[in-house]
Amino acid sequence: MTQNDDSNAFSTTSSDWQDFDWQASCPFIWQHKVKADELDFLNHVNNKSYLAWMEQVAWKHSQSVGINHDTQKRLNRIMAVYENCMQYKASCYLGDELLIGTWVGEQKGCCLRTRNFQIIRKRDGKTVFTAQATYVCIDLKKHKPKPIPKAFIEPYQN
Repeated sequence: MTQNDDSNAFSTTSSDWQDFDWQASCPFIWQHKVKADELDFLNHVNNKSYLAWMEQVAWKHSQSVGINHDTQKRLNRIMAVYENCMQYKASCYLGDELLIGTWVGEQKGCCLRTRNFQIIRKRDGKTVFTAQATYVCIDLKKHKPKPIPKAFIEPYQN
């Protein structure tokens, strides 16, 4: 999957997304147009593409608040997917323009945190996909759970 549309992230103050029915008040939103290599043999978006989009928008959101590879290396921590719960609500096809939104959810204990996702098809405003992922904070070297550092929490609160 190519990542040539990095410039298509909206700020949460943009009016371009506010007319849609978001499940959160200020999601981070990435605009994406469905490409041919994201389709399956039925000519609709393959399930694995939604998972890839979740990863991409989560990373774009993290980078937008200053959490990058250097931060992760310096803190010796990374948030790794522990569990995904996804709901496919409608099919998407080649050329569909999508708004892929994400926002951080609640912290569970010292090591787990949820992140929510919602995909809206622009042409009709329909929510076509929702998901919630649970991430676990792990030590980069030992791959063992560790408490989530403040540097992974506070940037999302601004």
